[in-house]
Amino acid sequence: MSNNATWSEVQAVMNSKHDQLAAVFDSQSEVDSSVETVKDAGISADQITLIHPLDPHFNEKLEQESEKIGKSLWRSHLLLGTGGVVAGLIAAMLLVMFGPELTQNNPMFTFIALISPGLFIGLFIAGLLGLRPDRDEIIQTVRSAVRRKKFALIIDLKKSQSSHQIRKLLGSHSNIVVKAAQ
Repeated sequence: MSNNATWSEVQAVMNSKHDQLAAVFDSQSEVDSSVETVKDAGISADQITLIHPLDPHFNEKLEQESEKIGKSLWRSHLLLGTGGVVAGLIAAMLLVMFGPELTQNNPMFTFIALISPGLFIGLFIAGLLGLRPDRDEIIQTVRSAVRRKKFALIIDLKKSQSSHQIRKLLGSHSNIVVKAAQ
């Protein structure tokens, strides 16, 4: 796999391809009427996921691409960790060759002192890229609804579809509607 493909996978974790909406309902009839409403607005059936109360597999329904995200996180940590080591090596080499007397007289300590932070900074940046605080609200809302024996409806919107319009339609049937980037 080339570095460009790996970098695009890292960016896929950061950049959202589409939005995801979740709405919480008290009854199956409210869910059914909402599904019909959003289908009339142009949402296809494969974009709609229903989570029943006490559904033990709601996590898989909510995060359908978790394996792909995990692989991207693994690759981003490898790529950025390696980049940090290389940056540390280059900085240490420059200091050993052209730096102050202290770094020139102690090359081993200079390399250790700059490679270690380079590695940790690279891994830290990869971890920050993998954090998805925008997804936390939707996950917590659905988790809470499932525990309270309510229905949750998840809609995966495409870029061409208006999240504002669908959110407004869902809001007419549900008191709780949240949005997250997918």
